[in-house]
Amino acid sequence: MTLYPPSIVLPIYGVFTGVGIVLTCLRFWVRLSYAPQPFPNNKLYLDDYFIVLGLVVVCACTGIQFYNGIEGGAGAAISAHSKDDEALVELKVDFTMIVIEKIAFGAIKLSLLYLFRRIIGFWDSFRRYNNVLIVLIVAWTLSFFLADLLLCGTHPELEVGLDQQAAARGCGDKGALLIAFAATSVVTDLLVLVLPLPYIWRLPQRPAKKVMVCFVFLLGGISTLAGILRLVFLSVAYPTGRLNFGYVSRPGDKGPYILQAFNPTFWVMVEMCLGVWAANLPALAPLVRGINEKYKASSLYRKLSSSGLSESAMKSSSNKSVV
Repeated sequence: MTLYPPSIVLPIYGVFTGVGIVLTCLRFWVRLSYAPQPFPNNKLYLDDYFIVLGLVVVCACTGIQFYNGIEGGAGAAISAHSKDDEALVELKVDFTMIVIEKIAFGAIKLSLLYLFRRIIGFWDSFRRYNNVLIVLIVAWTLSFFLADLLLCGTHPELEVGLDQQAAARGCGDKGALLIAFAATSVVTDLLVLVLPLPYIWRLPQRPAKKVMVCFVFLLGGISTLAGILRLVFLSVAYPTGRLNFGYVSRPGDKGPYILQAFNPTFWVMVEMCLGVWAANLPALAPLVRGINEKYKASSLYRKLSSSGLSESAMKSSSNKSVV
């Protein structure tokens, strides 16, 4: 796809993954060094381990995409002009990405659920709903991981072979499975993001602070938007046969415009990277509060505050003199 050349998408993958690494490192610095409430005793928790697992898979996916950009087709559909070696790389990359991305998505969602549980898990009702979602996400992750891994039964080599007609005869419906995963990924995203919101409003805090906390938690919705774009692409591509084994785009057959404008590989990578960002941001709240407190205690803040008060006093006195 000319809209997604390697010279553009590979730097984006690198930057997005790099930001995820930085945010995760900051998360661990807050946990192990800063360690204010609600993170006492400088301990690591399940949400920390799950975000590391998700980040490791995202880094692996980024490395795979760099390899694909150099040796393969950079995520573009296989066409009649594709060389055998490039097509083989593309098939292997596609199969590997489809399988391991499930681990990344599941780990990121579980990291958020365990973080929410630790911060606002003192309500029994929240813990019950949280437990249900944790079980659901684990089952969802394992189910799709195994379904993709065993789509061709005990012969996964069919998926990465150049003779894709053999895969078409001996494997399941790849396109339907991709759509099912994309749709349920969006649904589970929404369930995870919405879960803490009613309980945040029960906290004894100012409304402005509650809105800010909700905003931070809902930043994960940016990742969900990328997931929705992927779902739209798959829903349009499936009836055209593009998602079937053995599909080869014909010369001059561009298909619907949305298939030209959206590259599913690109949006999968964006969705995973933004998910890592969103899962780390709530854990960095103590760091933000600490920076804000230090700023308010600084001489710069006092100077700005005093100058602001002086200007207000001058305006008030001038108004009185006019009256």
